[in-house]
Amino acid sequence: MNTFTSSSTLLKPAPLFLRAQGHGATVVCLHASTDSQTQWRGLVGQLAEHWQTMSVDLHGHGRSPGWPQIMPNTLDVDALAVIDAVRHAGPAPEGVHLVAHAYGAAVALQIALLQPLWVRSLTLYEPVAFGVIHAMSPGDASLDEIEATAKTVSVAVEAGDLDGASRRFVDYWSGAGTWEAMGAPQRDAVRSRIATIPRHFEALFAARWAARPLGSLTMPTLLMHGSQTRTPARRVADLVAAANLPRLRRHEVANAGHQGPMTHEAPVNHTIVDHLQAQAAASAMAAAFA
Repeated sequence: MNTFTSSSTLLKPAPLFLRAQGHGATVVCLHASTDSQTQWRGLVGQLAEHWQTMSVDLHGHGRSPGWPQIMPNTLDVDALAVIDAVRHAGPAPEGVHLVAHAYGAAVALQIALLQPLWVRSLTLYEPVAFGVIHAMSPGDASLDEIEATAKTVSVAVEAGDLDGASRRFVDYWSGAGTWEAMGAPQRDAVRSRIATIPRHFEALFAARWAARPLGSLTMPTLLMHGSQTRTPARRVADLVAAANLPRLRRHEVANAGHQGPMTHEAPVNHTIVDHLQAQAAASAMAAAFA
């Protein structure tokens, strides 16, 4: 296993932390808000024999530096930094497969919009780009719910109440009482990252993609959601699907919520591996007939 940091021409001196493992076609894994690249270690272990995985800590998370103060709160900040990190981690891959969850999945969509020929496939679990609701379903009732949550978290962060902000964020996505049930190390990790979450919310609300740009994404795309997820997350998934990406497949994870990649890791990872194996088989067939 090798560990790298990138030297970013855009965001110097704030390179992202990236962990690379295995050999083969490149899979880039992006985590959810308040998590880190370790979120995907189970999946990485399953892929290591046949794939090269690159798991990235986004700004303000894990071993990466905080959000660059001079940069706006948009998905481009993490998206461009991820692209730079991957390209500086070793020999530049001809293309990458993106696997991502929640905020990370919204970043993955932004990468695909910026570099559609470089992204070979997308695997997205609930890409919470709430701006899509503004763009495609203005006035949708689900916006009130997530905007109220974002405001509560932001106000608490601004007041220095990191415990309060963390509790509100965790309990919203994982269920009431989850924060209280967490162990001290888990709470410490969330608390250390929660100050970046208002920036994430701003970036997600600013991603006002309409059907036309999303529908232009022609790479194979697996769009996953939990059957018990929050209404705004499900609404984003429905609207992304409504954009008619030409090679999109949807998959609902039974009895899972927004945190499905952790709470239902086995079925989620099984579905992800199947999707990636299908892409590998298609590439092998194309090469055979080239």
